[in-house]
Amino acid sequence: MASERRPTRDDVAERAGVSSAVVSYVLNGGPKPVAEDKRERVLAAVEELGYYPNEIARSLAGQATRSIGVIAPTLVNPVWAKMAMGISDSISAQDYLMVVCDVEDQPELDQRYARMMVAKRVDGVVLVPTANTLGTLEILRSAGIPAIVVEQDVEGAACVIVDAQDSGYRVTRHLIELGHERIAILREHRSSLDSWKRYLGYEKALQEAGLEVDPALVADGAASIDGSVVEGSIAAANALLDATPRPTAVFAHNDPMAIAVIQVARRRGLRVPDDLSVVGVDDTDAGRYSDPPLTTLPFPARELGQEAGARILAALGGDVAADVDVERLSVLRSPALVVRGSTAAKPD
Repeated sequence: MASERRPTRDDVAERAGVSSAVVSYVLNGGPKPVAEDKRERVLAAVEELGYYPNEIARSLAGQATRSIGVIAPTLVNPVWAKMAMGISDSISAQDYLMVVCDVEDQPELDQRYARMMVAKRVDGVVLVPTANTLGTLEILRSAGIPAIVVEQDVEGAACVIVDAQDSGYRVTRHLIELGHERIAILREHRSSLDSWKRYLGYEKALQEAGLEVDPALVADGAASIDGSVVEGSIAAANALLDATPRPTAVFAHNDPMAIAVIQVARRRGLRVPDDLSVVGVDDTDAGRYSDPPLTTLPFPARELGQEAGARILAALGGDVAADVDVERLSVLRSPALVVRGSTAAKPD
């Protein structure tokens, strides 16, 4: 029986009602701009037909491009920028080029970039999850491109994560050891899975110490895609400090949110750490130079990138195929807590 004919660029053009040149412009990101309605029709036709450019056929010898794609939410956020540096550390040592796509907090872009990476014949992809992670992975798998997911445990995918529950536990234990009992937690709803796991660590530490979780001391805030504080964190910090009795310590999801807590406390006439201890996560420059300097749990972003880069290279060490047998899950642990001036013993 003859195999089913592979769809061509002309088939895509016919389905979308455009020229073959327009299809090429959409898939290659230029060189000429394409009207949004035409671009959407082309992408829809690509998905419907399951089209991938002929040049990515991996069965042909010598098709490796020695390039690794990275799809990330943003590189403005210093955490993601350090992660990209870590990936580069690993792959550049093996003479691979890193091709980075920044989705700029627009989840629909990750699948578009995945198709472009397929067209550009990257050898593998490191993917920082967005709302469309599963769809993006399917595009890459269908094209025979191995992928490593970082910072999210995706069923059936090779992943590299940080033990977020351990992080939450260790931060909370630090505050308990300082004598605090009314410990609030400011979670980040935008990255709910990671934040939820840190909350589970917080909950575990409290329970081990014989302390109850008070719902009045749990709030959800937010930071923008570049890591800066938004009004949601200010409102959440105010809500936590309105609790009666007031908390004597706050564990914030990241450094920008912890700095927001410090700002809110200062506006209320509270002294940090004399009246309120505050801890963040990430160990950013902003936290080092805040007033007072922030106690924080470093997030091993560069190490996470290095591990992801090493694992994608391991996948490429054998047959370059989507089902390369690599260990599915690699879990890293954050370094030791950095204790600075924002935490102190529970006030009398």
